[in-house]
Amino acid sequence: MFRKLMWGFFFISIVALGFWMFNYLSYESIEVPDTAIREPRPEPSIAPPPETESEPEPEPRTMRPRIAELREYYDNHDIVGFIEVPGTSISYPVAQTGNNEFYLYHNLHWRRDNAGAIFLDYENDLYALADDNTLIYGHNMRAGTKFHNVRHFHRAEFFNANTYILLDTPYEETVWSIFSFFDTHINFCYLTTNFYDRDEFFEFILLLQQMSLHETDIVLHPSDQILILSTCASRGGDYRYVVVARLDRL
Repeated sequence: MFRKLMWGFFFISIVALGFWMFNYLSYESIEVPDTAIREPRPEPSIAPPPETESEPEPEPRTMRPRIAELREYYDNHDIVGFIEVPGTSISYPVAQTGNNEFYLYHNLHWRRDNAGAIFLDYENDLYALADDNTLIYGHNMRAGTKFHNVRHFHRAEFFNANTYILLDTPYEETVWSIFSFFDTHINFCYLTTNFYDRDEFFEFILLLQQMSLHETDIVLHPSDQILILSTCASRGGDYRYVVVARLDRL
């Protein structure tokens, strides 16, 4: 009896195992991608920005031969210009340094000299030539040198006969038309080189024109640039002769 039960149990086990294997082998296999060996996704290509044409470098400007020769002759690189008033004895190099004192009592050789030199205000820039008001100073020498001839502009016939100023800068030759002459106390400030407001500057140059001892037919504009020659008046002390001219854009 026991042997029959064992054979029965064995037969049932064999049938169950066969049924399980039949079910197992009847399923479809499913492929699961292996992410560990996936090809890396390529980075998006970043094209370089298109080349743009850069601004061409400005060509270096050539200094005017006259200025270069004067610098070499005097061995003085403070020389920044040359001023001439046709019809007068005014015809001089113009120097500039970091103050308005040195060239009052030194010549272009840097030697002590009471006649000084003709010099540009230290706040001006003749290289750029962009200032509203360019100021040039010189002594009124009794010997007739430097800016002595400025005093003659008080005569109408002299004023009307000598109407312009030539000024060589380091890079260009400029012409300025004279529109005003007057003498004034130093309490009147005409030494501002640049104005923040064009209306203020226009009022200033109109005032200079109104102060003139003589009239001209020159019409001024807010965009103008002016040149002032300043020297001591004959009565000396705190009075000055002032010649004012407008830059002519050729």
